[in-house]
Amino acid sequence: MTDCERPSPCLIVIFGASGDLTRRKLIPSLYQLFVAGQLPEQFAVLGVSRSPMSDDDFRDRLHGFFGQYDDKQWREFAKCLYYHVADSTKAEAYGGLKTRMAELSQSHGTGANVLLYLSIAPHLYEPTLTQIGAADMVSEGKHWCSLDRNNPPWQRVIIEKPFGYDPLSASRLNDVVASVFDEQSIYRIDHYLGKETVQNLLVFRFANTIFEPIWNREYIDHVQVTAAESVGIEGRGGYYDSPSGGAMRDMIQSHLLQVMAVVAMEPPITMGADDIRVEKTKILAACRTPDMDDVPKIAVRGQYGPGQFGGKVVTGYREEEGTRSDSQTDTYTALQVFIDTWRWGGVPFYLRSGKSMTKKLTEVVVTFKPTPHCLFLSRMTGSHSVPPNQLVINIQPDEGIRLRFEGKVPGMGMAIKPVIMDFDYNEQFGASPPKAYATLLLDAIRGDQTLYKHREEIKHCWRVVQPVLDYWQDHPQDDFPNYAAGTWGPSASDIMMARDGRKWHNP
Repeated sequence: MTDCERPSPCLIVIFGASGDLTRRKLIPSLYQLFVAGQLPEQFAVLGVSRSPMSDDDFRDRLHGFFGQYDDKQWREFAKCLYYHVADSTKAEAYGGLKTRMAELSQSHGTGANVLLYLSIAPHLYEPTLTQIGAADMVSEGKHWCSLDRNNPPWQRVIIEKPFGYDPLSASRLNDVVASVFDEQSIYRIDHYLGKETVQNLLVFRFANTIFEPIWNREYIDHVQVTAAESVGIEGRGGYYDSPSGGAMRDMIQSHLLQVMAVVAMEPPITMGADDIRVEKTKILAACRTPDMDDVPKIAVRGQYGPGQFGGKVVTGYREEEGTRSDSQTDTYTALQVFIDTWRWGGVPFYLRSGKSMTKKLTEVVVTFKPTPHCLFLSRMTGSHSVPPNQLVINIQPDEGIRLRFEGKVPGMGMAIKPVIMDFDYNEQFGASPPKAYATLLLDAIRGDQTLYKHREEIKHCWRVVQPVLDYWQDHPQDDFPNYAAGTWGPSASDIMMARDGRKWHNP
């Protein structure tokens, strides 16, 4: 299917439709696709949740979360939005749900194609998937049993993160979903992979020969992947203090290892989903499993205390509603990862993520090795050493790529100074990147798994982080909170970098 072709008709069923994700991300993204003419010509959206609500109540609830919109287009879009009251974990709910789905399929001409979205609490994934299978909602779960081999209908499922809270629970969830759906119908979502700049990494690396020859251990000193948030937990204390919470589970395992894999992967044979995911899996499989004795040297955890941000006093994590006064939850994590391959042997990848930090940003910073012999005097330091070249890939909020290199300062003498070559998405293309969820939803409707995670990727991500989590469980931190809200995190993180003669890139 080409990018300009509209996908086949389908019914989109959102479990947990009364939640914030549906209002803030899913429906606005579907509306964006509708306005752009990228949704199927025949489609309908059915929200499913336990909260009592009519179709019109559901539409009104969603409408209040939109910013700029065209009233006429919204009315047309809203005609395709429906709501059904049901508990997805109960077997008795599925008779009425299947009847409602059949009615919408008939009235909107969507046929048997169904996209199921699990926008529910993680502990509800397994019982919901079990009931979906028991209710025979998936007639095309296995391709070798297709009812129509020439033009088979499809049923696909999107599963939100977190995908398990440790290796065992992730493996069990993979087995449960695989008992209902074929692997080619399972979409494990990671909204970071839907961000335009992450996708552009593939083009940047594999369409430009000037960078690929130096994308290796001979020229690159280290790589940093940062996801910093300026806000705290925003009322999610109950979730963040749960077994699924914490920056290591919530961000490093779920997102940043995936971004790292895109940075480090080998060129795929094609740009097809299978080939790209094979190369990402190879990178994650090559990540060194941390030894317990090494954890204090390669991993840092932090928890924010009260501080100042934007001229306002910010509450500390332990004072947030739903958290424990002696909580050991990490709101900041930094992790050093080594990829044991020929290309990356000896090159450290530093991943960090934190809440209530100085600035909201997600970026990849590639720091190149210094020249073997410096001939020039640095105007900045007065020494004969100059900063190494850096490539900064801004994933959000200001999408773009910046290359820092050295240039001569005009005038007498040979003074040099860093200069920036800047590629800005908005300036270059005159358009803002699409919402990450819009990209990912459209891919799922099209049947493109490129930006979704394979079960093997999930397994290796947990293998990398679980030894650190186990060590932390056995060695409680006695200095929490150890960084003030509105700062760049705990000093131990800077010390970890300084030990290697490096420092974080803090814009």
